[in-house]
Amino acid sequence: MQVYTARQPILNAKKKVVAYELLFRDSKKNCFPAHVAPDAATAKLLVNSYLSMGLEAITEGKPAFINFPQQMLTDHLVHMVPYKNIVVEILETVEPTDENYELIRTLFHKRFNLALDDFIYDERWDRFMTFIKLIKIDIIQTPLHTIRPLITKLRQAKIKLLAEKIETYEEFEEAKALGFDYFQGYFLFTPEVMVATDVEASQHFLLSIYGEVMKDEFSYQTLETYFEQDMALTYKLMRFVNSSLFDIKHEITSLKQAMVFLGENQLRKFICLIVTAQINPNKPAALVQNTVIRARLCELLAKKMKLSECDSAFLTGLFSTIDAILDRPMQDILDTLPLAQPIKDALLNDEGELAECLRATVCYLNGDWDEVCEFAERHQIKPNYLINACNDAFKWLTTVQNTVTR
Repeated sequence: MQVYTARQPILNAKKKVVAYELLFRDSKKNCFPAHVAPDAATAKLLVNSYLSMGLEAITEGKPAFINFPQQMLTDHLVHMVPYKNIVVEILETVEPTDENYELIRTLFHKRFNLALDDFIYDERWDRFMTFIKLIKIDIIQTPLHTIRPLITKLRQAKIKLLAEKIETYEEFEEAKALGFDYFQGYFLFTPEVMVATDVEASQHFLLSIYGEVMKDEFSYQTLETYFEQDMALTYKLMRFVNSSLFDIKHEITSLKQAMVFLGENQLRKFICLIVTAQINPNKPAALVQNTVIRARLCELLAKKMKLSECDSAFLTGLFSTIDAILDRPMQDILDTLPLAQPIKDALLNDEGELAECLRATVCYLNGDWDEVCEFAERHQIKPNYLINACNDAFKWLTTVQNTVTR
């Protein structure tokens, strides 16, 4: 499937791009889809930006401004993104209540950069100003000739100012003369829609995972079983683990290791973020299901080969077609995943025991019997074991799917 994110440059007084605001889109049509709720739009934007396209690629390493409505703040999903290199735009619909004061104070102390979007002055916001780094003013809603006193007040609080919806050269010059630090609008740049290919998560698996992680004492083993059936979720999980939120000291060799590394709270938040994004289930079913069977068969052959990396064999098989599904080079994809080096060697260079295991699996599923016989003879594996292992892989997939969809 195609995923979309728009970016609109934010410029300084010298018209140099210093940041980008990221905007949710659901097609190449460059406008916000009116049917999407604000919290779902932000969730989809985060999934697309962090887990599909890659934030650094979208912003070219510059800060990203991202809108956060009330629900995303209340549900603490803002904590799912790294505080570095993003600016949390608190939408104008967020009220200056005591509860929001505590939420915003907590974000400030966790080192998030905070901005107020489409700001209209209200004295109830005064106590918040200690935590705010930047304020955006919509110059259509609040015309420039009316806001000189407000600018003076905000300057005293040492808050940076951004004039948005700059439509003309004259407005740019007037805003600059008033002392605005940053500028955004169609006169400078229109939003640019960026497109990437992603694989969609199966909704019934996603909801099953969601139901499991919401239990007081969920089972890592059950979650691992569900994740093993859905390449999209596994891919996003690995991308999330590899984000700058975490300091990974050891390479990941299994799904369970990735989940245990996150811990219960972060894993719950990750699933909640994906669920909120309402991922569409229209994935290329045949390709992904065949890949899951390949992964399971890889795991069974690795056990018969007495490899110490059976979990790694499953991941090797699971990610062996990710380049075809995402329509991106394997090297680029693996650079974003914290997989152990033997897995990467197998997928990129066809090297190592995992690569041999994957080759044998592919040959068996493709009916290349000469290669299969040579492999079986080399590892003293009886033909009946291969037949039974393949049947087991198909039965295993069917059993788990039936369990999940009941």
